[in-house]
Amino acid sequence: MNAIDCLIIGGGPAGLATAIRLKQRLTQAGREAAVVVVEKAARLGYHALSGGVFETACLDELVPGWAQLDDPFVTEMVRIEQDDLYFLTEKHAHLVPRSLVPAAMHHTGDAAISLSRLAAWLGKLAEREGVEIYTGFAAERLLLDGGAVRGVKLVDLGRGRDGTPKKNFLAGEEIEARVTVLADGARGVLSRQFVEAFGGGENPQIYSLGIKQLIKLPAGHAFGGKRVIHTLGYPNRPDVFGGGFLYSMGHDHVALGLILGLDWKYADLNGQLELEIFKGHPFMADLLKGGQVVAAGAKTIPEGGYYALPTLTADGGVLVGDAAGFVNMEKIKGLHYAIRSGMCAGDAIADALAQGNASKVALAGYRARLEERGILSDMKHARNYRQSFKHGTMAGAPLSLLQSWLPFRLAMEQDHLATRADARLNRVKTGMDKPQFTSLSGAMHREDEPPHLRILDPAACVECANVYGSPCVHFCPGEVYRMKGTEMIVSHTNCLHDGSCQVKCPMQNILWTVPEGGEGPRFRAM
Repeated sequence: MNAIDCLIIGGGPAGLATAIRLKQRLTQAGREAAVVVVEKAARLGYHALSGGVFETACLDELVPGWAQLDDPFVTEMVRIEQDDLYFLTEKHAHLVPRSLVPAAMHHTGDAAISLSRLAAWLGKLAEREGVEIYTGFAAERLLLDGGAVRGVKLVDLGRGRDGTPKKNFLAGEEIEARVTVLADGARGVLSRQFVEAFGGGENPQIYSLGIKQLIKLPAGHAFGGKRVIHTLGYPNRPDVFGGGFLYSMGHDHVALGLILGLDWKYADLNGQLELEIFKGHPFMADLLKGGQVVAAGAKTIPEGGYYALPTLTADGGVLVGDAAGFVNMEKIKGLHYAIRSGMCAGDAIADALAQGNASKVALAGYRARLEERGILSDMKHARNYRQSFKHGTMAGAPLSLLQSWLPFRLAMEQDHLATRADARLNRVKTGMDKPQFTSLSGAMHREDEPPHLRILDPAACVECANVYGSPCVHFCPGEVYRMKGTEMIVSHTNCLHDGSCQVKCPMQNILWTVPEGGEGPRFRAM
């Protein structure tokens, strides 16, 4: 490819909304410009996973008349009519009166959707606008030139496990662009490079791990339809941030998930096992009776909030969506922020291209539009929300109601620093194991390619095993890591691309790079 006008890395809702909005503006102005989306998954949506309760109003502006389109994504969308919050103890479920649930956590009227299908649908709309979309191509490096973003370098194809070129070797191309938009999600490789180059927020970004299953229920099941349930309490310990959810997905399917703040202290906490324990709670087991798990996956969720937002623009570069950290934990939502931030970026880039100038000054309209569309004001209102739970749920719940009034910033530390060598859960294994969970993600990687997961110092793994008991063996939902004697065995083909290993490794001894394009999980309805 030659130099193009706008290159977007990541074909999720943020990247595709950027492309659609930019093309709309260009068409309105009667201007021609190349807008290209590069997505590392084999198909749009294959790497997209979310809880999936969605405020659809953002689509009214991006795609006027979308609700009348005759498309399965639209016609099969589940509108929420019943919205309940339960507090779970080990044996019982207590319905929280709606009057006590903060308004930001009310979901009636929202839609339960599959993020995978949303991405595929937005991709079709983008192509109709004239956006070029290339799937199966992974970008490994941001091209920087004198403090400006010049484009990206794609991953080489056809290298052997030791890195030597094979007969089908193809060097990764350098793609230059006037503006490069990074929409590569939470812990995206290029967005991390951008933040390292141009600056992070006042607080470090912190994360939760979301573990999810799609379950097919038998006819006449107890859950009903057009319903969402959120839970607090069991199986999470009081000092572990997070909760569970169960959403109607139509066609007798439900989405089940558990969110756990990665600042947990327990060296042996296993999120995939915690989900199985959650499913075994009497209340959940009754709702899921006779159900069959048909898909599974995991991802990290950026939840540091307003004070963790990094530099958002540079000369020739913009961050959008989860890559920027636009998730509001007060509302437990980020999808509509992803789309709205993409629209803000599209407008700002259109203005910059019209001026023939892609400098940071020319792109300054991006932040102004984030303010106008309410993204930054929402984030500012919740600026201390996640920090309120730093010392547990009991202390955090009342503080979270007052956090927006605090005249100062509550500090946070990186998630891996919370791990304690003497803190153990000692859970008994139950339900589905990690190999089954991984197989249901559809994860695929070439066996003989260079591993995209690297142990930086093998000796540090031995030290970690002696001090912490190898937490990565537990927290990785895909069973990538296994200690064999004094050697850490890394099975990169099991990787779910959730990114938890780099976040939570107490030794910061794992480097996650991108594998060849087209690999990783294949989420079709997550």
